[in-house]
Amino acid sequence: MRRVRNRQMDEAAGHRGTARLVALLAAVAVIGLAESLPAQQKQITADQLLKQYVPVQRGVEYDTPKPEDFAKCRLVQEKNSFVVYGPANEQLRRFTDSNGDGPPDMFRYYHLGLEVYREIDTNGDYKAKKNTRPDQYRWMNWGGTRWGIDQDEDGKIDQWKVISAQEAARVAVEGLIASDLKTLSTVMLTETDIQTLRLPAATTQKLQQSISDMAKKAQAALANSKVLNSKSVWVRFDPPPPSLVLAEQSGGARDITVYENAMAYVQNGEKLDLISIGEMVQVGEVWKLVTVPAPLDASGNMVVSLGGVLMQSGESGETSGGASEMSAEMQKLLAELQKLDESSPRPDATANELTDYNVGRANLSEKLIALARTEEEQAQWIQQFTDSLSTATQSGLYREGLVRLQKLETAVKANQKLLGYVFYRRLMAEYAVRLKEDDKATGEADARKAREATQKWWFEQLESYARQWPDSEDAPDAVVQLAISYELMGRIEDAKAWYGTLAKSYPKTEGGIKAQGALRRLNLTGTPFRLTGKTLQGQPLSIDQYQGKVLLVVFWASYAQPFIEDAETLKTVYAKHQKSGFEILGINLDPDAAAATAWLKSSDARWQNLRDASAQPGAPPGDYGFGIVSVPTMFLVNKDGLVEGGITSRNLDVAVDTLVQGKKLESLKATTPETPEAPDKGAAAAEKSAPRT
Repeated sequence: MRRVRNRQMDEAAGHRGTARLVALLAAVAVIGLAESLPAQQKQITADQLLKQYVPVQRGVEYDTPKPEDFAKCRLVQEKNSFVVYGPANEQLRRFTDSNGDGPPDMFRYYHLGLEVYREIDTNGDYKAKKNTRPDQYRWMNWGGTRWGIDQDEDGKIDQWKVISAQEAARVAVEGLIASDLKTLSTVMLTETDIQTLRLPAATTQKLQQSISDMAKKAQAALANSKVLNSKSVWVRFDPPPPSLVLAEQSGGARDITVYENAMAYVQNGEKLDLISIGEMVQVGEVWKLVTVPAPLDASGNMVVSLGGVLMQSGESGETSGGASEMSAEMQKLLAELQKLDESSPRPDATANELTDYNVGRANLSEKLIALARTEEEQAQWIQQFTDSLSTATQSGLYREGLVRLQKLETAVKANQKLLGYVFYRRLMAEYAVRLKEDDKATGEADARKAREATQKWWFEQLESYARQWPDSEDAPDAVVQLAISYELMGRIEDAKAWYGTLAKSYPKTEGGIKAQGALRRLNLTGTPFRLTGKTLQGQPLSIDQYQGKVLLVVFWASYAQPFIEDAETLKTVYAKHQKSGFEILGINLDPDAAAATAWLKSSDARWQNLRDASAQPGAPPGDYGFGIVSVPTMFLVNKDGLVEGGITSRNLDVAVDTLVQGKKLESLKATTPETPEAPDKGAAAAEKSAPRT
C-alpha cells in the first residue's frame, strides 16, 4: 500500500502550539497508566496517536497512512512500549518508557521499516512540568546522522552533538530561508570551535573576523537576494571532495578536514538556484560553516575565491604551533558570549533591547581582553569591545559608553592601527551623543548654534582621521561622509575635493566608484547631456528623443519623503508647460520596481521613467553612473541639449518658463534654502532621501 507524508501533521508540528502539547500530554498520561489500569488501554487507539504525535522538528520524512486508513492501524503493547502498526502490518511509531517510570521518554518514527527519527526526554521531567518537550532529537538510518540538543526545551536545537556536512549546510540554508538566526547559529563556527581547532594566531584571527557580526551578514545575504525566500526549498548539497589540511601545513596542533567552497541548490518554482556554502570544517563529530551562505546571482557569475581561510593557512609561512589551551574562565566567558549572540535581538527590537545586548557583549569582550593569550587575539577582542560600546552609545541610552571608549583610546595609543580603529568608533559615538545634547537646547537660536558647532567639530574630526589613517579600513567611509555632507550643504568645491580623494585613493571601493560618478555629475553644467536606457515597461529610450525640448531629468524613489514633497510641484509645472515644449524624464531608484509602478499609478504622474538594471539580483538599480547620493536629484536640460545648473523645485517654474521661451537662463540662486538649514538637518534629510542599498 502506498504511503504518503501527512502534510497537515507536518504543518501542525511547525506551529508547535499549546493545543498540540495538551493533546500530547493527555496521551502520555493514558499510556503511563496502561499497565496499572488495563481498562484504560481501550481508551487510546492507534488513530489517536497518529493524530496527536507529530515530530517537533520540521522536515522529517516518515511514514504515515492516509487519514482514511488510520482506523485500519493497530496499537500493540510490548515491553515498555506502545507500538503503532500500519494497515500492512508495518511499524509506524514506537513510544517507549526506557527508565520504567511510566510516561514514555522516547518517541520514535519509522520510514520503510526503519526508525528514522527519535525524540528523547533524557531528564525525565514529564512529571515535573506540564509543558515540557524532548531535550534531544536524533535522525538515523534513512533519516540522516543528526543528533541535536535542546537544552531549554523550546523546540529548537541549541547545539549539535553530531551532524554531517550535508545536513549542516541544509540547516544553515533553511535557517536563512526562515530568517531563523538561532538555527543558523547552530552550524556556524563559534569562538569555542576556533579555540578547539588550535590553529596559529594569524589563522585564528582570520576565522574570528569571518564569523563576526553573523546576524548582520545573514540579514545582508537575505536583503541582497531574490534567490532565498519563504517559498525556497532545499534540494541538495554539492561539495568538492573533502580536503585534509595537515598540521604541518596549517601550523596547528592537529590535522583538520575541510570542504573548500561547497555549494548547494534550492528550488524556486521550476528553477534551481545556487547557494555558496563556502568553507566548512569538521569539529569533532560536527561540521561547521566558516561563512554565512551567500545566494549567487541568476547568471552564476558571482566571484567565489579559491581557497578559504583554512585551505590557505600556513601558506604565508605561519609556523607557530597553535594557540595555548584556554583557561576554564575563558571557556566560561566564551560560552556566555555564544549564548548571548544566539539570543541577539531582531532588527525590529526596541532601542533598549539593542542597547542592553550591546552593553552585555561589551562587558564580556572586555573580560576576554584580559585573558587573551596572544597580541593578535587581544586585538580581536579589543575590536569587538569597541564595536559593541560604540553601537550601544550611539543609541543615546548609554552615555557611560563614551567614557569607556575614551579610556580605551588612551589605553591603546601605542598601537597606531588599533588606535585608528578605536578613534573612528569613538568619534561616531561622540557625534551621536553631541547631536542628542544639541536637541536639548532651549530656543531655536541656541539649538541652531549648537548644531552648527557640532557639525564643524564633526567635519574637523573626520578630516583629521582621513589624513592620519588613510590606509585604514574605515578611511573610505570617513571620506564618503565628508564628500556627501559637503555636497548636501552646498559646499561644492569641498565636495569635489573629497570625491576626488575617494576616486583616486580608493577607486575599487563602493565609495570610490560612486565618487567617479559624482564628479561627473557635479561638472555637468554647460555640457551636453547623454543618456540611454530602458523604461519601466522595458522599452528602449534615448535622450535624443527630447531634442529641441526643455527637459527635466529627475532621479527619484517612492520611499523618499523629499521627492514626495516635490512631486506636486513637478506635476504642476509639467501640466503648465508641457504644451510649450517641456518634458520630464524620471530615473527610478526604488529597490523594487513594483513600488515605483504603484506610486506612479497612485500619483497620476504621466512622464516617462527609466530604470537601470541592477548589477545582480536583489541589488538596488543603477544610477547610470551619475553618483547619486540623495533623491530627488534634478538636471534641467535646455533646447540645445546642454545642462543648466542650480535647479530646485522652488525655482523650477521660473527656469522652465524662461527656457521654453528660448531665452537664456540667468544664474539662479544656490540650491540651498534662502535661510540655510542647520547642517545636521541637511544630513537627516539626506538619510530620508538617500538611495537604498
